[in-house]
Amino acid sequence: MNSDLFAHTYKQSGMFQPNIPQNVSSAERLLWQVNAEDHQWRHQYIGQMPDFLAKHFSHRYADIFAQSGRRDANAYLRKTVGQNVLPRLQLVKSRYQFKHSVSGIAPFPFIEQLSNIATYGRKPLLKLAHEISVFITENYEHYSSMIHSVTNDSSNRQKVQQVPAESAMSESTRFSHMAEVYQLMAKLTLQCGIHPPYWRQFNYGRKTLSVDLLCAGMLRMMSTRWWYFRLKRLRDTQSEHMAIAVGQVQNAASPYVSLLALREWLEQKRRNREFFQHFDLENEAGERISLAETVVHSNANPAIRRCELMVRMRGFEDIANQMGCVGEFYTITAPAKYHAVRHRGGFVQKWEGATPRDTQRYLCSVWAKSRAAIARAGIKLFGFRVVEPHHDGTPHWHILLFMLPEHASQVRKILEHYSCQEEEEELLHNHDKKSRFDYRVIDPNQGSATGYIAKYISKNIDGYALEDEIDHETGGSLRDMAKSVTAWASRWRIRQFQQIGGAPVSVWRELRRLKEVRLPDNKMNDVLQAADKGNWAAYIQAQGGPWVARRDLVIRLAYKHIPFGSPYGEDIHSIQGVTSSLLSQEKYICTRIHQWTVVPKADAPATSERIVYKRHKKWPSWSSVNNCTDRQERGNCDIDVKLF
Repeated sequence: MNSDLFAHTYKQSGMFQPNIPQNVSSAERLLWQVNAEDHQWRHQYIGQMPDFLAKHFSHRYADIFAQSGRRDANAYLRKTVGQNVLPRLQLVKSRYQFKHSVSGIAPFPFIEQLSNIATYGRKPLLKLAHEISVFITENYEHYSSMIHSVTNDSSNRQKVQQVPAESAMSESTRFSHMAEVYQLMAKLTLQCGIHPPYWRQFNYGRKTLSVDLLCAGMLRMMSTRWWYFRLKRLRDTQSEHMAIAVGQVQNAASPYVSLLALREWLEQKRRNREFFQHFDLENEAGERISLAETVVHSNANPAIRRCELMVRMRGFEDIANQMGCVGEFYTITAPAKYHAVRHRGGFVQKWEGATPRDTQRYLCSVWAKSRAAIARAGIKLFGFRVVEPHHDGTPHWHILLFMLPEHASQVRKILEHYSCQEEEEELLHNHDKKSRFDYRVIDPNQGSATGYIAKYISKNIDGYALEDEIDHETGGSLRDMAKSVTAWASRWRIRQFQQIGGAPVSVWRELRRLKEVRLPDNKMNDVLQAADKGNWAAYIQAQGGPWVARRDLVIRLAYKHIPFGSPYGEDIHSIQGVTSSLLSQEKYICTRIHQWTVVPKADAPATSERIVYKRHKKWPSWSSVNNCTDRQERGNCDIDVKLF
């Protein structure tokens, strides 16, 4: 049953069945029509879930009731839902319990909303973000006034004549007062399950946080826009985590990502395309280009992103062949406690409630320890890493590495050791470590390394040329699964591709902006010419080779420092061009001549102008597209942060 039919059924049940109890969920209303007699007993199962999860089990209950009767339907709820599903759901919910030890100037008023945030749509999230930002702002004014009053009283007791209290204070006293207000606001933010800005640096940083950054952090905590994006991230994480817990992310339901997350991702893509069609980019000279065409010709286009990855991969392979390196393909998988559902179906009993991001952190730690051991052994390598999900959303890594032949065996042993280090007892029964670590030597006689990894690159971007390929995780078409994989990466904010070794691709992209330019040094020209021709192998070699250190690059990025450039008063370092140690000091080659601003098309309806005005007025750009933000237009930044 689709969502529209479900909503229609819900409306009908409310209109024509007046005996239904009040304050019951939509899923329970549907089951009232099927079996009203067991409503009270059934509430302990269905009533414990949010509607977006419960409706699946309601439909399943209704089907069993229709086919096998009341006894089997209730047994399904008692065994499947009560004994298997609900304990896993409670395990996940326990990770998002909010602590309310600090109340501020009034009792914390958002406990119920935050507890139900997984069910919120866009408008309720915006409303909640505004209410929290107002609450934080009121607390800021209360705390700052209270501390300011105490400071004035202290200054009067010291009989400071005709000198304002703020001027009389030392810098250290001013910082301590600012830090005290920041801490109080940060504790309120932590109550909402949100990590305060600069909190880790404030508590554990090697350098003391500056007053400017403290002010910027407080302005963020008073911004509706900042709160909206943090709450949306919290909502997305919770809802998808719950879907994984109850088994709605798997082969038998929706592989890789829940149906709700996939629908939201597709809808966001549609909204983005619609927005691009109504706006242009305009520079300071009044020249305009189509925003939609700019996006199509940028790396935001999956086809261009895929082609660039293939060019880089092929370039690495050419370098490996020139240097006599060998290639090996590794697969690293997490222990059972990170997996929610078995490949053939059924819950994993060892699952500890881990999210895909938890698993990604584990895999990153395995790679960090492995790479450190490889470096200690004096081994150098280069290649690519691809992250993709299992059917239940748990990520695993594919790594293609090139190295000298004499190092291959040692690299393999190091990776195997750290991949199997955690929960090693799982591997003692069958003495087979392939479930955790597997490898394959690339044989040039059977195919190229680029050809081997091409399928993984395409599957994780747009499914190009994979119409006839079968996904071994799901049994479906690889091309059809590409959208789900991309939606999964977006929902969990997981970086799918990462280059290992070599020169940075960001410099390559900046150099490709330059047209008909000759640089003042031959070494720099070699790098530029290679990038301009799209020859990744030549570019890497001209930059110093696949094992070059960042400090030894021939060409690096040049940044422009913009004081107070962000909407919250933080300094911004935006890419301005490229530079080199071969140039004289403080010189660079500019690759970004114009500053572009998003504007409505000339023939756009008035609604487009209102959209731009609204976005510009309340939510100024954070990107390098428009750095000319007025101080008066900074979200909720009409609050003057006092320097005590």
